[in-house]
Amino acid sequence: MIRWRRFFSRASNLVGLALVLLFCLVALLAPRLAPPLNPADPWPFKTVTQSFSRQPTPPEPGVPLGTTPQIQNMPQYGIAPGQDASYMWDVYYTLIWGARSALRFGLVVTLATAVIGVLIGAFSGYIGGAANLVIMRLTDAFLAFPVIAGIWVIQRAFYSNIYDPFGDPMALTGWEAFLYRGRIDPIMITLILFSWMPYARLMNAQVRGARRSEYVRAAEAMGASSGRVIFRHLLPNTISPAVVLAARDIGGMVILASAFIFIGFGGNVAWGTMLVTSRDYVIGLSGNPFAYWWTFVPVSLALILFGVGWNLVGDGLNRALSPYER
Repeated sequence: MIRWRRFFSRASNLVGLALVLLFCLVALLAPRLAPPLNPADPWPFKTVTQSFSRQPTPPEPGVPLGTTPQIQNMPQYGIAPGQDASYMWDVYYTLIWGARSALRFGLVVTLATAVIGVLIGAFSGYIGGAANLVIMRLTDAFLAFPVIAGIWVIQRAFYSNIYDPFGDPMALTGWEAFLYRGRIDPIMITLILFSWMPYARLMNAQVRGARRSEYVRAAEAMGASSGRVIFRHLLPNTISPAVVLAARDIGGMVILASAFIFIGFGGNVAWGTMLVTSRDYVIGLSGNPFAYWWTFVPVSLALILFGVGWNLVGDGLNRALSPYER
């Protein structure tokens, strides 16, 4: 109770919590805030009008944040020279449904990486010896592997045209069809494979420090198995730093995925895809960087606030759960 009072006593923690709850509320109420064309399978992009113009339309009644032109059959590595837009997307609709996409992506990736890293770090730290040394050196090897190279390798191994967000889903077969139905993209797989290492190293250090504690020795003396000692005694007393790291990573994963989408690696984060389509208008066709502000400012602010909110919550949890805080 004292720890939670400590959490709610800081204004920055309350701001972070309010931002997180706001995005959760928007994601939950997305069908009411932006009614989908297909309620059974809502697509985070809404076609407003057919147009061959490359000119974004400004906010107007019915389209509160304007539209941005999209590319039909967008090629795998960018827009082909001379290719024109065939329709417009509603920026407001993508902003609302993008909150659900971002929360899903951040929670799935962070939960998967945290579970993998915590289990590996806890078991290796408890076992110790040569096994722990080998596991930690493998962890260091994963840390040294470039994430961008991982995305490229996974895309080549499991995907051929699922990178194309405008392709025909019915034409997908095998692995691609399975991954598409699960909304799993190369960036999600890569971040899960190459983001568990900090959790493993953190939990390894925590467990190695606690494995000689009195309560652990008492459990072992009573004949408790290794699994029971780890899950019943060690994890509840050492997992707090991993929870703090996970809270911070939820926003960071979404921002990182959007950055990868922006530089050409396709993905399922709607905000990142919207940034890709608006990058030609950041400097403005007329030389004014804010001539088409509605194409990138709302989505950029959403990404920034999403990341800031989760980081503030993580910092607040760190202070609340720290035994050195008074």
